[in-house]
Amino acid sequence: MPTDSSAAKIPRTGLPLVSIGLPVYNEARFIEASLASLRNQDYPNLEIIISDNASTDNSLEICKRHGAEDDRIRIETLAVNHGAIANFRRTLDLANGEFFMWASGHDLWSPDLVSSCVAELQENGNACLAFASSHWIGAQGEALMRSSGWTDTRGLSAVARLFTIFWGNMHPILGVMRMSQLRACRPLLNITGSDLVLLSDMVLRGDFVHALQPSWYRREFREETEYQAKLDRYASPSVAISKSRLQRIFPLLQLPFALNGVVMRSTLPATDKIATLIALWSSFLPRYLVGRRKNFP
Repeated sequence: MPTDSSAAKIPRTGLPLVSIGLPVYNEARFIEASLASLRNQDYPNLEIIISDNASTDNSLEICKRHGAEDDRIRIETLAVNHGAIANFRRTLDLANGEFFMWASGHDLWSPDLVSSCVAELQENGNACLAFASSHWIGAQGEALMRSSGWTDTRGLSAVARLFTIFWGNMHPILGVMRMSQLRACRPLLNITGSDLVLLSDMVLRGDFVHALQPSWYRREFREETEYQAKLDRYASPSVAISKSRLQRIFPLLQLPFALNGVVMRSTLPATDKIATLIALWSSFLPRYLVGRRKNFP
């Protein structure tokens, strides 16, 4: 797993710019390794946009040190925590690239991830997102006995692609996306399941392509043994997804209506929209129950 940073100031090339959005809040424990991993990408035309959401640890100091060493890094700060979703949106708003990728302040990436995903997007004109193989690591970087598969959607109809997203995991939200398609979608909503809504919007516009060689190392370090603990974190002031009492009692209440809107705004034929909505609404309860058991056995 890559942890060492490459030489600073990689020369620019004629390749399209890739923007990496890195929303940060109290990531001091792991962000050193994450920034080194991002700086070590072999794709030569990157910008790394860090938005610090009023961290109370020394995350910002670590980011500034890396920024002083590498002119591809741009750091923006917030004096007050605006919540996780708002910070994710902010990194996208600040991006200039033809392609975009969100990154977390605790994960790692193989050096060829960006270059491989960009190559897949350039070779597949109907693709709007390319994602790497995912691997789980622990707090010390150790490999965990856990795996997460995903499906390449090439050859599937738009409706089939949508249900691949609906029943899959949300790992592609951290893939490399075609900026024009991403900006055509509605912004991330401040609701539980916002990643599912955005990915559903995107997959109705084009394929999600699996880049087989590169790897994304997802770090699992939170001790959340119950589904409720995850929801409590979403309701915390720093994350601020479930703000109202109604959202805390029914955290997924807004999700079906948001997905309903995605389908209705899509270019699917009217009959496909009706059939898709019927299938979606009948699937919410089993999807919720299966998701709880899968994430918290």
